[in-house]
Amino acid sequence: MENSSVIRPLVDVNISDKVFDVLKKAIQCGELKPGDVLIERDLAEKLGVSRTPVREAIQRLKSMGLAVQISKKAVIVARPTPKEVIDTYDVREVLEGLAAGKAVDNVTAEDISYLKKLMDDMHRCIETNDDEGLERIHMLFHERLYSLSGNKKLHQILMDLRECIKAYTHVGYSFPGRKLEAAKEHAEILEALISRNPKKAEDWARKHIERSKEAYIKELQKSKEY
Repeated sequence: MENSSVIRPLVDVNISDKVFDVLKKAIQCGELKPGDVLIERDLAEKLGVSRTPVREAIQRLKSMGLAVQISKKAVIVARPTPKEVIDTYDVREVLEGLAAGKAVDNVTAEDISYLKKLMDDMHRCIETNDDEGLERIHMLFHERLYSLSGNKKLHQILMDLRECIKAYTHVGYSFPGRKLEAAKEHAEILEALISRNPKKAEDWARKHIERSKEAYIKELQKSKEY
């Protein structure tokens, strides 16, 4: 439906940031697909803005690795390769483990209750095939871990890495049984936080990212695009 499109007219004082957020979301949700050409004029018309904020947004997308300049005038949505996925996940695996281990020292009863509710919501999304809701809950779970690490720099780096991962999260969800397996991994991380076991928290956080990487790579390799 037209109203469900991410790319639609904008009304916002901070228009440059808004354009960037909309285009980034369009790439991450698959509305703008790998290889699609980002045409300033067309995007500006769809968003109801001038070409300047669109041009600025495209530059930011390029700096994030979500878009690539292929000629003097042409920019396309980046097409992640299996190698790029592996590199991103390898870094994230180490840092996620570090964050989860540190979170054990800072987690409170309120945090535990919040994470338990997220687990309930996660299972509900799996049962109803709500992939968009599942990704949102998944992100909230990890964001709380990053915050509980007590390390703002680590938090920011992991958030930046997640922005890159979002572009192909939907690919991994296609792997048979991955949604339920990932939920079980989150449950193990939560149990480690409850039992105040930093080693277990780190191990399961790393295992979760490693298994996610394996699922994503297998699905990417099956795709005709790769």
